[in-house]
Amino acid sequence: MPAAHKTARIIEPQRSILVFQGGGALGAYQAGVFEAFEASGRQPDWVVGTSIGAINAALIAGNPPKRRLECIKTFWDRMSRPETGIAAGWSLPEAGLMLGESFGSTLRSLQTMAFGLPGFFEPRGNAAFAFGLATDPTEASFYNVAPLRETLLELVDFDYLADSPVRLSVGAVDVESAQIHYFDSHQCRLGAEHILASGALPPAFPPVQIDGRLYWDGGIYSNTPLDWILHQPRIHSLCLFATLWQQVDHPPQTLSDVLRRSKEIQYSSRAESLIAIEQELHQLRHAVNLLSYELADLNAQSPLRDLACLGCGSVFHLVYLQAPRLHGEDHNKDIEFGSGRVAERWAAGLADTRRALHEKPWEREKVARSEGIVVHDYSSASAT
Repeated sequence: MPAAHKTARIIEPQRSILVFQGGGALGAYQAGVFEAFEASGRQPDWVVGTSIGAINAALIAGNPPKRRLECIKTFWDRMSRPETGIAAGWSLPEAGLMLGESFGSTLRSLQTMAFGLPGFFEPRGNAAFAFGLATDPTEASFYNVAPLRETLLELVDFDYLADSPVRLSVGAVDVESAQIHYFDSHQCRLGAEHILASGALPPAFPPVQIDGRLYWDGGIYSNTPLDWILHQPRIHSLCLFATLWQQVDHPPQTLSDVLRRSKEIQYSSRAESLIAIEQELHQLRHAVNLLSYELADLNAQSPLRDLACLGCGSVFHLVYLQAPRLHGEDHNKDIEFGSGRVAERWAAGLADTRRALHEKPWEREKVARSEGIVVHDYSSASAT
């Protein structure tokens, strides 16, 4: 058995990966993550995303380094709604009213649902669909995402993406087969339709047709696209995993709490359990890797030699980042695009990532290759 596999030592990552969950307005947190990552002098080798995470990922991979942050800022500036008037949660003492922050948040969410979001989506006015009648599958939704297509074509250079040094993978689910599919720039040419498919959350947004198949938002199948990365051939990696939904919380007490918590459970996609499963799988793959050394002298025709390709001796440093819950958030937090909320989430992603990149535990902690996946928790909650 090679000594390197038994001895704990510092193993330097050979590539950097960003993984972004879906979560609508919560995705501003990921923009802050990227700003801190880029400010540290790093550039990602691979970006993987679902839904809003796919949009953020495309803005990164689909632009040269000098334009990436600029395009992300332009996108989120356009998505941000001004917080003015009653929707800002003003108090109106002359009327004897004190309108709290959560009330303003609710009004902004209702405004988004009623009128859409400029540059993203607009009400479709599809009376047939609204009243339960049959309609064309590509129009089976409450909103039209043509504005988002135009935004993507403006802010993402898909010709650059075709040869980009940054690999891009976006997840979508096949409407008919219910199977997750990752569109990958290393496997096919990606266009605006692939990003739209990854964010086609029903019944708000329509499915997107690609090569004769209809696709919905990958987040309704799995909002944690780590599995795509971990099932690929591995090398020593540093992965920043930016999650948007709380996995742990107190029991809900109000209807709003119940609605919010059920959505969090649905879209957190059991990230921790997925990581635990992958850690166990790595232990098995590592054992196979060691076994391959023992079988090195076997005849080349022996079927046991095929085991070697199943082995894995790499170390995967996973930096776990989680968007914090903001005061006054409710079950509509993922469509709450108020400028103040967007700025808070962006700042939280920036702070969490700065802390992780400053401490750099992957450069200080000795690990054995048998550990496989090493988790470093840098969520906002871990800082308290």
